[in-house]
Amino acid sequence: MLNSPPFALLNDLLGCRTDDPRLIELHRTHGLRPPPMFPDRDGWDGMGVPEQGWSLGYQATVRVPGCYPSPRVRGRGPVIGYVTKVYIEECYPGTVRDGLTVALPEPEARARALESKVAEYGNVVHVLHRDDRSTFEVRYYDDGRFIWYLLTLNECDADDPELLRVATPAARAIPAWPAPDADEQFPAALRALHAHQYAAGLGELNFEVFDHFDPEAVGSATDDDDANREFRVFGMDGSGGLVAFWLVHEGLPVERQPVVLFESEGYIGPVAKDLCDLLYLLAAGLGPFEAVMSGVPDEDAAPQLEIIRIAETQLERREGRTPEAIREDAENEYADIRDRVDFLNR
Repeated sequence: MLNSPPFALLNDLLGCRTDDPRLIELHRTHGLRPPPMFPDRDGWDGMGVPEQGWSLGYQATVRVPGCYPSPRVRGRGPVIGYVTKVYIEECYPGTVRDGLTVALPEPEARARALESKVAEYGNVVHVLHRDDRSTFEVRYYDDGRFIWYLLTLNECDADDPELLRVATPAARAIPAWPAPDADEQFPAALRALHAHQYAAGLGELNFEVFDHFDPEAVGSATDDDDANREFRVFGMDGSGGLVAFWLVHEGLPVERQPVVLFESEGYIGPVAKDLCDLLYLLAAGLGPFEAVMSGVPDEDAAPQLEIIRIAETQLERREGRTPEAIREDAENEYADIRDRVDFLNR
């Protein structure tokens, strides 16, 4: 049976990046899945070994100088997070700071505390130690039963001037596109998909393809008319979300540009690396909304062979191209669409 990691190690890992080799080794040694990466900078995750009484909390972004905002893997793709919390629960066998154990009686904790408070649900919290880096506290139920020790990374205020100075991450360089032309040529594959939609429908897909580009939709969604220069909206999901090409590759035709979704409630994400991949997603029963929000196709959906035929005749054949591979490629290469829209909305 594996021993619990010593508290000193867990304390050293507080604030480290999720790609830190020490953290990766800790996860491997204790049979945990790899440390999390995040699709955006708002994520949170937690993992540990309950029977050993310890767990770690991960945040995509921490308000700490040198870490804010969090970077992306390879400059794009998933966000690299940080360890921001260490939980020690009642079955932890070792000692924590200053030789304390989970058997610490509540009256002794109160006597040691720098400050105390009553938190949610009537829990009693005693802060035992605080320095520039972290805060160490112990929590009890209102009847004095131990709940946990919690070590938390100290973060700056959200309006800290130094953090705000670097709050907007560097955005991808976008070619200088001209203003969209209302008569811009619509890709033949989309014209064929629109004709198929009109004649036979798209089955259970929650998606409507237009027969022309909407030249002003993204500017309205982002409150930045210049955004219309780098997006070409060609469809909509059932909730009113916009599906568009993101024009990031100079010299490539529009159908070779990535496809992104502006979800109606404000979420933004990459759908597919190009139009051909999008058609393979649709053929597998996965619409743009489902691709971004869940990534799971309907297992009962029959392949839409006519959409595959459109992809193969109008674009190219990609035999064996799975929804999982399409989503992974899009997320790895174009997840910074969220950063770009943040930049446009400044």
